[in-house]
Amino acid sequence: MGGAMAEGARIQKVLAEAGVASRRASEVLVAAGRVLVDGVPATVGQRVDPAVQRITVDGRSVGERAPSVYLALNKPQGVTSTVADRHAETTVVDLLPAETRRTYGRIYPVGRLDRDSEGLLLLTNDGAWAQRLIHPSHEVEREYAIGVRHLLDGSQGNALAEGIELEEGTARLTGMRLATEIETRRLEILMGRSEEPLVWYRAVLRQGWRRQLRRMFTAVGMPVQRLIRVRIGTLRLGDLPPGRIRDLSAAERGRLVAQEEATTVSAPIGGDLVVSLDGPGSSGKSSVGAGAALALGYRFCDTGVLYRALTWLALERGTDADDPDALVALTPELDLAPDTAGRLRRIRVGGEDVAERLHSAAVDGEVSRVARHAAVREALLPVQRSLADGGRIIMAGRDIGTVVLPEADLKLFIDVSLDERARRRALERGLDPQGVAAASVTAELARRDEVDSTRPTAPLRRPHDAVIIRSDGNTLQQTIEAVIEAVRAAEEQRG
Repeated sequence: MGGAMAEGARIQKVLAEAGVASRRASEVLVAAGRVLVDGVPATVGQRVDPAVQRITVDGRSVGERAPSVYLALNKPQGVTSTVADRHAETTVVDLLPAETRRTYGRIYPVGRLDRDSEGLLLLTNDGAWAQRLIHPSHEVEREYAIGVRHLLDGSQGNALAEGIELEEGTARLTGMRLATEIETRRLEILMGRSEEPLVWYRAVLRQGWRRQLRRMFTAVGMPVQRLIRVRIGTLRLGDLPPGRIRDLSAAERGRLVAQEEATTVSAPIGGDLVVSLDGPGSSGKSSVGAGAALALGYRFCDTGVLYRALTWLALERGTDADDPDALVALTPELDLAPDTAGRLRRIRVGGEDVAERLHSAAVDGEVSRVARHAAVREALLPVQRSLADGGRIIMAGRDIGTVVLPEADLKLFIDVSLDERARRRALERGLDPQGVAAASVTAELARRDEVDSTRPTAPLRRPHDAVIIRSDGNTLQQTIEAVIEAVRAAEEQRG
């Protein structure tokens, strides 16, 4: 046995390899007298052979696997998400009850939140489970509430949407939107109101680089004042108070793993609702549909972008808007593609993204003439219908529920007055809604309404079975929330 002793490994190494604690922490356990070798307190540096000696920590044999534990923590600011850090006043493990640590052995965080960030953090002693959730190849989504001092302007929002160059490469968001009033109110009740008023955004990541969101927002000149993680995969922070910990249910663990596996194999989305969203010009269909789709985890397509792109291309080429055959000949050049948030509203022509050029006054004035041709609509119909394959999509336009997707699971129609639409369009163009120049906007929209509603092919009309979303007097977020509520109600009814 003496030979075995000489050939054994140091006690702290044996404990670390058994998953009890790190080597440094194992030394502390030994020095505290919590480690016994054959019933005798161990000494730091002692050589042992676990094959022939019984080693216990707090009475439990090393090699006896502790039961698995899966925990959710609402991490407060100022707490470090590591097992041990000699520079940290408090780590997440310090928040665990002593009994939990004794029962389950070494528990560690799944991924990290920096010291100044707050919110949902998972802890476990199951290394294989943790690895499945944090490995970059699995791209598990994480959603954050981001508090900044001011609204992002257009250039800042576009830069974040297109991606920010960092030392690791191009940092990209899966999606970003303004937080709703309800979300902000609930978050402030749970996490506490900030000392200064903040504008809150919601952003989703699949990348997981060090302090990624803070670095991205700093790069566009809008430093993050407060960062709260509210979701990991299918698991939400909910109403768990700061500093509190709870066990994950078997169902919650199962949904997390199921989502990770589905993401890993790129399984197509199926079995979810196809939603049509119709309404007149400048009723906000695109903004409302995109915002609702992002909140619901749906895809989104503004089909009007196809007609706008065709109109823009016709103007560029000098093609007569009254020549349907010439217009149809241009349609193969249009390439509809998702943006970084998965919204199908980017258009490429010859490999060049032209989406930002499609809302000019010239396009506004001609798009109805282009869209009225039966041949043009027939040419674009298969493109639109193919997008609905697999479900889980909100598709916006003027004839989606009546012509493009007459069998949609849920049909919505945005009802908004001409005056309100004209006011919004004037503001988009930087005009005074009460000024003389804005009067032409009202006249232009009225003319488009007339053309769209009286054209013989696919006229604008309200589907007879549509749910009406009235948006006069609403903020954008209120209208988005109305759409979200309608979709969720339909999902529940479908079961």
